[in-house]
Amino acid sequence: MKKTNLDKITVFRVGGEPYTREDLMKMDPVCLRALFRERVHHTIEVEIYPVLLGRKKMPKDFGLQTELILDVWKARGYSDEDEDFQWGKNYIELAGKMRSGEKIEIEESLPTPFTEVEMAVVRKLIWERRSVRDWVPDKPVPEEMIQEILEAGRAAPTGCNLDIVRFIVIRDTETAKMVWSDIPTPMNSCVLIVICYDTRVYETIGHDKLVPHNMLYDAAAAGDHMCLMAHALGLGAVWLSCTEKTANRFQKKYGLPEYIKQALHIAVGWTAIGSVKSLRMPLSQMMIQRSSS
Repeated sequence: MKKTNLDKITVFRVGGEPYTREDLMKMDPVCLRALFRERVHHTIEVEIYPVLLGRKKMPKDFGLQTELILDVWKARGYSDEDEDFQWGKNYIELAGKMRSGEKIEIEESLPTPFTEVEMAVVRKLIWERRSVRDWVPDKPVPEEMIQEILEAGRAAPTGCNLDIVRFIVIRDTETAKMVWSDIPTPMNSCVLIVICYDTRVYETIGHDKLVPHNMLYDAAAAGDHMCLMAHALGLGAVWLSCTEKTANRFQKKYGLPEYIKQALHIAVGWTAIGSVKSLRMPLSQMMIQRSSS
């Protein structure tokens, strides 16, 4: 492949001046890493499939913004071995081959329908999950279960692949008092997982002005994944929200930096008593309109 002078490349951001190599060399590593993932998404992942299907021409400097960020990341001495970098480097390699005129094929398999047995499990999980607010006292939740729940949150979808969601696990009774809730959460019965988000990333990308609400969507998606995993593990969980005032109070009391904001929290424990599962009104009453083909 032809070698490109990456120093001539700038990295686009929404509503602001582009970043140069010099800017990237000084950028906070958390923000630089998020910018890498976002540029992979918007400048390669979103573009590559329409190009391969002949729906559009290959963009100028295809993939080079991402290449520049990776080059800077390595120049600053950081490791590029984690999953997000492996994903990004895969796309960078594909973009480089396409710039050189090579024909490529995406080797990833297409989705296949689940079997009836698998679908039964999916339906069971979706329709049997419920909010649990009463837990068995003094029965600790094993750390490996909490880890599984956190991994489920990590797997949740995230806007532009920015990975802004952050977690705080609280087992201590006194610390838990910092977290406001309209539902009593006795800490001898449950674990609190506070779901936060990092606002620096959106400011770096320029999404803080364009789509700031997406930060809360990301936290909500993580919370839903985590509650589903808790149910699958035989635990009871409930999603609890906060007001802006109580979130600010928790941030100050817990000593969080200004850029880490609380979105919601989840209480998890061993269910003490069965509850009547809430049911939904008919789908027909929830539909506003269904377009016909």
